[in-house]
Amino acid sequence: MTVITADPSAPGLIFTGRLPLAWREVSDPPDDVERRALERANLTILHTLFALDIHAGDSGDDPIALVNATELKRLDFKVGLLLELVGQLLARQQDIPPERTLTLTVNGLDWQETDAAPMIDSLLRLELYCNLGYPRPLVLQVRVVETVANAGGWQVRTRFHEPGEPLREALERYIFLQHRRAIANSRRGGQR
Repeated sequence: MTVITADPSAPGLIFTGRLPLAWREVSDPPDDVERRALERANLTILHTLFALDIHAGDSGDDPIALVNATELKRLDFKVGLLLELVGQLLARQQDIPPERTLTLTVNGLDWQETDAAPMIDSLLRLELYCNLGYPRPLVLQVRVVETVANAGGWQVRTRFHEPGEPLREALERYIFLQHRRAIANSRRGGQR
């Protein structure tokens, strides 16, 4: 079985996991107006995800702050639960694509494809659902740079088509937060 490894020339962290992903081939790259609109929409989605990820902080040693922090954490939990339930209702009304094993970097996205692989050098429009609690996809334009057949189908490697610096920075922050969450979850799992 041949597996494409993470691109060693890619700077920074990578996110590897399972997320809903859909793709379709497009004949032409987006024009400047569409590219800017997609980038604004993607930035809005990422900033919303960042805001949803903020939780009530640590109280320190102050007893009054401890009471306030406890109350904030309780309210934060309730709001988070409400958002999760609303997100589940919205997700049921949408046609969410299947989850795929993927690797996200600031330069591109690699995933395992079980059906036919796209042609090398083709342009694709990806829809990546980063959080089903907020079921709006990032819409990313990519170019296929490599496909490798394996026992499960195809490993597909793509590179983003002309991402702006603000989008690259937001993707880097998203990847960092996912990396930090994975580390925190592994530490919690080791303490049990």
